[in-house]
Amino acid sequence: MPRPSESDTSHLSTLRDARWLSWLVGAAILAAVMAAGLHFSEGQEFLELAARVQPWWFLLAVMLQIATYVAQGEIFRGAPRAAGSHLPLTILYELSLAKLFLDQALPSAGLSSSVLIAKALERRRVSRAAVAASILINIASYHAAYVLCLLLALVITTWRGQTNVPVLILSLAFMAFSVGVTVAALLAPGPLLDRLMARGRRVRALKNVLEFVTDADPDLTRSPRLLSEAIAWQILIFVLDAATIWVFVRSLGAVTSVWTAFASFMISSLFRTVGIVPGGLGTFEATSVWTLHLMGVSVPVALASTLLFRGVSFWLPMVPGLWVSQRTTTGTAHAHAR
Repeated sequence: MPRPSESDTSHLSTLRDARWLSWLVGAAILAAVMAAGLHFSEGQEFLELAARVQPWWFLLAVMLQIATYVAQGEIFRGAPRAAGSHLPLTILYELSLAKLFLDQALPSAGLSSSVLIAKALERRRVSRAAVAASILINIASYHAAYVLCLLLALVITTWRGQTNVPVLILSLAFMAFSVGVTVAALLAPGPLLDRLMARGRRVRALKNVLEFVTDADPDLTRSPRLLSEAIAWQILIFVLDAATIWVFVRSLGAVTSVWTAFASFMISSLFRTVGIVPGGLGTFEATSVWTLHLMGVSVPVALASTLLFRGVSFWLPMVPGLWVSQRTTTGTAHAHAR
């Protein structure tokens, strides 16, 4: 096996340094958000609020988060099932947890998690055509659902008279980008991809990605039924996340509508998605506290509910996500060795 060159080693070292730097930046932003939130509220009041959460509220929030993994697993199951491959539900839910961990810990626009999911599905004897179609459907449905949900969030904020011009511009730009990604995913494979293959043949990484996409079954990728089902599951994931925040707001004794929590979550998730820090660490919390407070939730409640939400959606799944992703990667490596 050839040894990595000095340039490859240097490149990997640079990536690791950038990854650690992004975590440090995120941690600094989060610390600043917490300091600002505690400054505008009494520290004792904040602690009393956090301690007020009853166990059954917390259990309900955890159940809502578990349901998001079920929904993500159903998205992965669509194309393989249509191709005749029936996967155990436990495997699909484990892959959903591994995907969450990789997307949060290793920001790569979903590339790292897509590679892991693809290898794990192929190891389960799912055809490469169905695997590639499943990945493309997941990408297309996510961005399509994001556009629909973010558009609804903007309608809600506009109706409430709380439109923010910078947020509006960023939202419209991201929605345009998401539409482009959705269309590109649905058009692949096709003549456009063939032209990209001809141009990207010299770039090894790009060539591998394009070759994988080329193998996708076009009938599965462009199936209206599979795509509409995947979009519905993606929308449900956004709704479940927003409902989790609403549950924590209510558990702290505050009264707010589900629509308020939904609009706040979608705008906060926008800043999480476009940020450079892993999982939107710090940027999500800042936007969530700001938008919830803008919509009538007090700063202590907004901060406490946001931190509780991030606890069950970001930090709590990290350890099992790391374990599942390592087990999946090890299993894939063993399968290749055989």
